[in-house]
Amino acid sequence: MKKTRLRTRLTTALAALVVAPIVATAQIVVDPDTPEWLYYSNGQPFFLAGPGDPEGFLYRGTQNPDGTRDGDQAALIDKLKGTGANSIYMQIIRSNGGDGNATHNPFVNNDPGQGLNEAVLAQWDTWFAEMDAAGIVVYLFFYDDSARIWNTGSSVGAEEEAFFAAIVNRFKTLDNLMWVVAEEYAERYTPQRISALAAVIRANDEFAHPIAVHLNEGTSFSEFANDPNIDQFSMQYNETTAVALHSGVVSAWNQANGRFNINMSEATQWGTGTEARQKAWAVATGGAYVMALGMDIENTPVSDLEDMGRLRTFFESTDFDEMGPNDDVAVSGVEWALSTSNDEKLIAYGRNTGGSIELAVPDGTY
Repeated sequence: MKKTRLRTRLTTALAALVVAPIVATAQIVVDPDTPEWLYYSNGQPFFLAGPGDPEGFLYRGTQNPDGTRDGDQAALIDKLKGTGANSIYMQIIRSNGGDGNATHNPFVNNDPGQGLNEAVLAQWDTWFAEMDAAGIVVYLFFYDDSARIWNTGSSVGAEEEAFFAAIVNRFKTLDNLMWVVAEEYAERYTPQRISALAAVIRANDEFAHPIAVHLNEGTSFSEFANDPNIDQFSMQYNETTAVALHSGVVSAWNQANGRFNINMSEATQWGTGTEARQKAWAVATGGAYVMALGMDIENTPVSDLEDMGRLRTFFESTDFDEMGPNDDVAVSGVEWALSTSNDEKLIAYGRNTGGSIELAVPDGTY
């Protein structure tokens, strides 16, 4: 992918950064030359920063006789618009062992044996199209943690393959879409089964949307590090301080060694206001994208969504995609930083000043 961006050097106070709606004009893709970050297909860098909830987005509200929902999904999307926050974390199968109830799946009469419910998928089309137009990523899990319909060991059976293929072919034309095979996959699946499902997704998605896998808590993605069909480590790291989260992400970045990108998609007790903002910047300057567990949109202050939007706006105005974590920079007031390998460009953050800056230092000194 050819990158032909021009950047102006900036020194920006975080509080002064204006949140403006950002609407993607191209699809999110993986650049094989720099898989540690994602891009838009026009070569512009993409930064993910937004809500990591509500997991049950697709099933909010009362179920209608045809299987559709009488919920607040449209209102949640409207609330996100204009904040710059750009994600919703959601799951297709939340029944059959998952955290949802028996109706939390898209099948006719909620019975997998009766096939997919066209009325349900059509309603999802409406919500997803609205999100796509607003530049909000559909972060779409096939399976919630512990959810399993087809007990086929390490193999993918014909029914499961048909289900995955149908979902992929239904929604693959969206630009702002990322596939996630399973949440906390090891609760029900072997690495072999997950890799096989990722291969099904890849085979049916000629647009090559990023494919992620979510693990139980930890910083290692070793079982999928060299899987050609898996692009993102959807990370769970249940530390409660910004310092610990940053340290964990840096560890994951170092272990990745440039082979895949990282999304801090689940960290407990994220908080609100200053705490939430500082944690988001701690994660971002560690080398990961940011999705906040518990940021359920409905009860989230607009100011918190706008803080995520500021983070995204800032990063997408920089050359962050050329950088990696580097906390050893000698810049006054800086706690965490990303820099290029030659230290020519720097993104730095310090909680004491509450500000964020990008510095370009041609001679590599500070």
